[in-house]
Amino acid sequence: MIGKVPLDQLAKDYQLTVEWKAFELRPEDVEIPEKSPGFIARAKASIEALGQKYGLQMTFNNKSKHSSLALEGSKYAEEHGQENAYHDALFAAQFQEEKNINDLQVLTEIAVQIGLDREEFLNSLVTRKYREAVLADEEEAKRLGIHLIPCFIIDGRSASGAQSYETLEKLIQGHGLNITGNLL
Repeated sequence: MIGKVPLDQLAKDYQLTVEWKAFELRPEDVEIPEKSPGFIARAKASIEALGQKYGLQMTFNNKSKHSSLALEGSKYAEEHGQENAYHDALFAAQFQEEKNINDLQVLTEIAVQIGLDREEFLNSLVTRKYREAVLADEEEAKRLGIHLIPCFIIDGRSASGAQSYETLEKLIQGHGLNITGNLL
């Protein structure tokens, strides 16, 4: 969400097309150990502080441990020209509404909210129609050495983590960044 705000503005200002790629930070086959109350308190404070810095309401969400279905839903939304609206609604569900973004009902509500067909969307997730596309994106990320999100890549230059508008602008112009496939 934090990375999307400056990216959206940059895309508008420079008439850029953004290509979303899937990357599951916490893969389904990897169980996440329980976090201590101290860790959760620090995570909450950190996310809220980042939100304040960027003028966004953000909360720590401990409900979504995985996101493979959300990523597959993104591929469906992209195929129907709604990837930007889908990501906006998905980020709001994750960081503002504290919903589980790997839940079929939550994802279907998001799809309907942005005007996608309920049954077709749900069927695509149940049948895992876009699973291979997601796996291909994750394999590409592995080849590129990506292990953090968000990650912005333009013509072989990249920046990872939340970036300011100015940093992203330099990235598209190639100024001040001397990166060839590695992350900042």
